Amino acid sequence: MYYTCSVLGMSWIDKLVDKVIRLKKGPTFVVASGITTSGPAHMGTVMEFLIPSTIVQELRRRGYGAEFIFVADIMDAFDSVPAGLRGFKELYDELGKPLGYVLDPYGCHRSYGEHFFNEVLELMEKFGIEVDNAFSATQLYSEGWYDDYLRFFYERIDEVRKILEETSFRKLPKDWLDFVKPICPKCGRIDKTKVTKIVNDQIHLKCLACGYEGYITIESHAWKLVWRLDWPSRQDFLGVDVEGGGVDHFTRGGSWDTAVAVHTKLFGKEPPVGFKFGFVLLEGRKMSKSKGIGALQDLLKILHPMVMKYFLLKHDLEENRNMRLSPRALLRLYDEYKLVSEGRYQDEKQRKAWELSGASRWKASFGELLVYYQLYRDWGLVTEKVGDEKTVKDLKPYVEEWVKRGMVPEEYLVSINPKKPPKELVSVLGSS
Repeated sequence: MYYTCSVLGMSWIDKLVDKVIRLKKGPTFVVASGITTSGPAHMGTVMEFLIPSTIVQELRRRGYGAEFIFVADIMDAFDSVPAGLRGFKELYDELGKPLGYVLDPYGCHRSYGEHFFNEVLELMEKFGIEVDNAFSATQLYSEGWYDDYLRFFYERIDEVRKILEETSFRKLPKDWLDFVKPICPKCGRIDKTKVTKIVNDQIHLKCLACGYEGYITIESHAWKLVWRLDWPSRQDFLGVDVEGGGVDHFTRGGSWDTAVAVHTKLFGKEPPVGFKFGFVLLEGRKMSKSKGIGALQDLLKILHPMVMKYFLLKHDLEENRNMRLSPRALLRLYDEYKLVSEGRYQDEKQRKAWELSGASRWKASFGELLVYYQLYRDWGLVTEKVGDEKTVKDLKPYVEEWVKRGMVPEEYLVSINPKKPPKELVSVLGSS
């Protein structure tokens, strides 16, 4: 069950929530999302928690119960060292291991995967987003949530193979058993193991990396299901009603097609309501953890989270979002946010995006604050001039960062002429 949102003049969130209520009835809904925390977060990461949390927000606004569940897929293999972490040479020896088993290069968490999972949870706080339950895949596997699903799939291996072939458009060998990926007991890798047989809860394997041959038990929990089976299994035991993902999961032959088939043909249940969202681009380029493109922590030093949320939410759900980082482009975005808050834009999608972003109202524009700060270098005086302490408190750190980085556009630069009183220098504010 997959839903497309593109109705002219109506916000995607209204249409999607209407669909969810009609198909899943309620009165309570479980909305889920997950991400592989393989490196520092970028703006694309925000979509993974912003969109589902927005659905929860709208459901609650309409009087329904809603729960937001977030899962970090840190049983996935560590397949590359991100650009910003290549100075940690020890990470190269960890390649191929599950992210939840890779050492944390910063030494503050139990694993690499948990380090960046925690980063995502902290980002949610910055964006004012509350998650009701957050799990790591290592926790779910170690607690045995997937055990019976592994046994279930093995008992129906022919049906599983057929579903995977039909939904992924690939032919699998008759003796194929790689629906489960064991962790090699010798070298710790999960990306190079092959299952040779499964007997009495023993998963026999061969590691193509180190040559190990032997077995592990299901109860060891040193394994994971392949993603196309992991996803519907998790949705089933968590009772998920709604879950989306990037467009890559929802292309023809993608993992969503497999998930739907597993729910309907193997579990005998209706699948969750699915939806897809577009990519987030930075100056026309797709965000990437491995290439270090679009590091979110840096962007959040110059752009208020509410403005970023507004930018991401104002587009149609499946539309790509292209963030431009020139100072003038960002100033226009700040101005647009303020104008929408004042009711000076009539577009319903923009109004809804502003409302869902946090609905802040600022009495001065970002450009005005840039000029005032350069003039006075005293936030007390700036607050007196603006007449609103909240506006200054909200935007102060971003103004300071712009000035520090030399990002102020030429028309907003102030150079003090001692022959003129400062008040005569503020004429630029009329055009900001």
